[in-house]
Amino acid sequence: MKTSLKIFKKPTVFSVLGFLLILIGLPVGINGLTLKGGGSLGGAIILFGVFIVFLVVILDRIIAKKVSLKKINRIEIIMLILGITFYSFNGREIIIDLTEKKTNYFILIENNGKLNNSEMSFSFPFDKKIKYQNNIAVINSISENYQRIDLESPDYWNSQRMQPWEMSGFKVRFYSNGDNRLSEKEIDSIIEKELKVLNN
Repeated sequence: MKTSLKIFKKPTVFSVLGFLLILIGLPVGINGLTLKGGGSLGGAIILFGVFIVFLVVILDRIIAKKVSLKKINRIEIIMLILGITFYSFNGREIIIDLTEKKTNYFILIENNGKLNNSEMSFSFPFDKKIKYQNNIAVINSISENYQRIDLESPDYWNSQRMQPWEMSGFKVRFYSNGDNRLSEKEIDSIIEKELKVLNN
């Protein structure tokens, strides 16, 4: 019993978080393997992540035997903060919040140099929230891979459709309520109407 508890001596930030992640990830990953299709792949990815965490914990335990606990924890806290900051920065989003708006569509236009970009406000930690008018917004680029666009749809939308569109020299993302099956002519008409409002 004493031998089995030695692993818990000199706990560090990584060892505590690591054990928690292993305890949570192991059953979730194993359960994922029993699912069909993409679910089983997700389970395999989770188990691979658990294996990586396990290796980190083992390395942490080896270092803890040779280095002072205070120094290890200080370094691990810094590494954790840097890791979270890096992850948050890489996952930053442009947010379009329609949750309080009554609409069945929204249009996002890539600026071709002839329009003014929509204003944006800061959203913690690195996200930006678009300030839009009517049902249309303009941004510098909708094709930048390093920054995702997140449209938060109204609650009554059962699903969300996003269709890439090109019209009048503009690249467009047309978001709509999945319940509405709009034809190409209907979408063209909607975009033309919103562009006229935007240019006025």
